Amino acid sequence: MIAIAGTIGTGLFLGSGAALANGGPVGFFLGYTIVGCLVGMMMYCLGEMTVFAPNIGGFIEMGNKYISPEMGFAMGINYVLLTGFTVPTEITAIGLMIGFWDETSSHLAAYIAVFLVVCILTNFLGVKYYGEIEFFFACLKIALLVGLIIFGIVANTGGVNGVYTGGKYWRTEPFNDTFGDLSPVSLARFLGFWKVLTQAAFAYGGVESIGIIAGEAHNPRKTMKTATKTVFYRIVGLYVTAVIIIGVNVSQHSPELLSAVAAGGSTAASSPFVVICQQTGVKVLPSVINAIVMTSALSSGNENAYGLSRTMMALARQRSMPSAFLKTSRVGTPYMGVIVAFCFGCLAFLSVSNGSDQAFTWLSNLSALSSLIAWTCICMCYVRFKGALDAQGVDRKNLPLRGYCQPLMAYICIFMFIIILFFNGFQAFLGSFSVADFFASYITIPVFAIAWLGFRLYGARAGRPVGMTPLDQIDLSRGPEGALRGTKYDLGAPAQMGRF
Repeated sequence: MIAIAGTIGTGLFLGSGAALANGGPVGFFLGYTIVGCLVGMMMYCLGEMTVFAPNIGGFIEMGNKYISPEMGFAMGINYVLLTGFTVPTEITAIGLMIGFWDETSSHLAAYIAVFLVVCILTNFLGVKYYGEIEFFFACLKIALLVGLIIFGIVANTGGVNGVYTGGKYWRTEPFNDTFGDLSPVSLARFLGFWKVLTQAAFAYGGVESIGIIAGEAHNPRKTMKTATKTVFYRIVGLYVTAVIIIGVNVSQHSPELLSAVAAGGSTAASSPFVVICQQTGVKVLPSVINAIVMTSALSSGNENAYGLSRTMMALARQRSMPSAFLKTSRVGTPYMGVIVAFCFGCLAFLSVSNGSDQAFTWLSNLSALSSLIAWTCICMCYVRFKGALDAQGVDRKNLPLRGYCQPLMAYICIFMFIIILFFNGFQAFLGSFSVADFFASYITIPVFAIAWLGFRLYGARAGRPVGMTPLDQIDLSRGPEGALRGTKYDLGAPAQMGRF
């Protein structure tokens, strides 16, 4: 439920409006469905590794173990940036959503400060109270989403204002034929759909957090086996259903939608569900949606602050960060990492001086790109993990959780995530070249590369182990006893007794 709470946020409730405008109802549906399926494949890769050997460092430790120390460090830095950029993104979104009621721009800084403090204090309460709060937020968001889906079905069939819409928009305007004023129409349609892929990546961002949470879960093997399956089906199922409902109710040419998206797309007015309310004459529901989406953004900010602090701790455990990040409070909170999360959160104040819509767009784009890098690395870890199992004679049939068609699924994910990542910034080249758009689209790639190369050079000079670990030397000893039976890790194997 915590992973669900952190994933369902502004990417779906607010960002879906811009995605519909870019891709049209069918392009919108295809983009979210394709990325959802890829995320599901990635989740099974992550789940299989996590259930095999749960660890406090999550997939950061997996990069260190299954690939190389420098990859583990680069993955950690990338996830610090991912969670770090998402905290101010969500806090900025909260401040902007309050603008739905209070349009006084001078109040924005005060709202940002209040919710940033609330977000950080929640993380200082300790994992017990943090978990209870996030569970409440998850229930609230799921209830809202289910309620909005039901409302959308009723509205589509004419149950609200007597006007039956059906699948008209899917038939008459399936794709965006005028995206970027490009020609021919086929190019405009394809690029509009392609833009949705990056927006969908932001919407699904955070689902991988169960790999971080596993280290503090009770009975992690059992918990994570269930979570891997249920989180994927619940999130993707809810997302795709919501996307279908939006696509059959709201036209991509809706004046209400386009005006809200043009204004920045970061208030409740840009939510397709609010547009449905406006079309059907429902007056009160937009304010209810805005209020609950605010709690949704706060929940997502909470989880990303949590993930950032645990990632800093994982890097410190690998001696890649100062040992100060290992210190915890009486309730087990790595408070130095939470302070770093607060520093990232202060980036939300950029929206006060530089334009709230531009700050929200930049930060959300950076978060989406870091998500794609993280997902790619998780699948790369799985390929190495699968290779280590084969090299050391561990039969996957004995694993508590197994993904389907592996390692083919992992290779498909790696290929697709890299393609989306490298071609996400195409808009910077349309018309006059935009340095700002290019920077926001690709800056995370050189940062990741510099982190990887820098750690490799530093490790080589400091005499630390660097380079890829041979498959037959990867330590699988923390796997479940049943899976390791008959291997060199089997404590009952007479031929290997001397090794222990």
